Formats: sequence, structure tokens, C-alpha cells
Amino acid sequence: MSKYQTQPIKMAPYQIQTISLKELPSGSELIEFLRVEIPYGKTYGRIPFARVLYAFNGVEQKKAVPMDLDKGAFSDSSFENVFEDEELEKTFRKIAPEVFRNAAQQIVEAVSKAAALRQ
Repeated sequence: MSKYQTQPIKMAPYQIQTISLKELPSGSELIEFLRVEIPYGKTYGRIPFARVLYAFNGVEQKKAVPMDLDKGAFSDSSFENVFEDEELEKTFRKIAPEVFRNAAQQIVEAVSKAAALRQ
């Protein structure tokens, strides 16, 4: 038996708030914004990270792009290793960072508006 004992960490329950982004233009024919998911902790309130879900070339993607809501920014690493198909990956990585950066402020505004309605 180890001299160190571990205690399970009690996680505060949280809910996922979903906000539609279907009206948000992407500026690209290949990328369509679908929705943003924000976790809200009952104890902590809004968590400053969100998942932006999108469709690429008309197909909803399983991997969401993480966004730091406080910074209003996406990490460039968010756009790596998204597709198994090399050509799709190359095309996505070429256009996605700019498309997502251009939409960042509008996504943060949509989240803020939804948070205000929540209170």
C-alpha cells in the first residue's frame, strides 16, 4: 500500500449552453459555422472556453475548434490534424485560421448576449 492516499476530486456539475451560429457568415464557401457550446458551472459560472462546431464542404465535423472566450481567439494548433484526407486537411489549414479569426468577435458577442439573457 502506498503511503500516499488519493482523494477523488468532486467536480462541480455543469451544463452546456448551445448558441446557434447559422446566421453568422463565414466568408468562405467551404466553412459554415453551426453552433458554439459553452460549459457553465453551477458553482463557477461561465467557463472561459467554448467549442465552435462547423461544417466543412457541407459536412458537419466531429472535432470542434476550441476558443478562448476571454481572449476572443483560436489557437493555430486548433486547425491541425482535423482530417484524415490529406487534401482536405491542406485546404482546411489554408483557409480556416483566417475565417475563424474574422468571426471571433461576433462569436464572443453572441456568447455575451446569451449570457446576459441567462441572468
